[in-house]
Amino acid sequence: MKKLSLLFVGILLSLFISSCTSDDVKEISGTLVFNEIGSHSFNINAENIEATITMIGPNNGETIIYENVPLFRTVIYTAKIGSKNSSSKTEFLSNLAVIYEAESGVKMQKNIRSFIDSGYVKIDWKGFD
Repeated sequence: MKKLSLLFVGILLSLFISSCTSDDVKEISGTLVFNEIGSHSFNINAENIEATITMIGPNNGETIIYENVPLFRTVIYTAKIGSKNSSSKTEFLSNLAVIYEAESGVKMQKNIRSFIDSGYVKIDWKGFD
């Protein structure tokens, strides 16, 4: 009788524990904005990532929007924002290979606008945890 009671309690306990665990997949999302001069590396810890990438080149340069871009958990992405020289670009790299770029606009005076209008990369993403 004692063994039967312990077996019953063990079964109930295991059912209770297994019913509390969740295997539900949750959708997560976020936004990354890089607007300071230099290189910015990142990766996103999610599965099935789909992103909208908005890029603007330095000095009121080219504006490009890429929609439904697949990104991957195992890849290191880098956003390179225009430098102080006038021939700079805004670039988006995947494992150090350029995949997207936005050209610089008209040449501006170095002293006045080089730090104010450096361009930017904005990534709106969603994926599953």
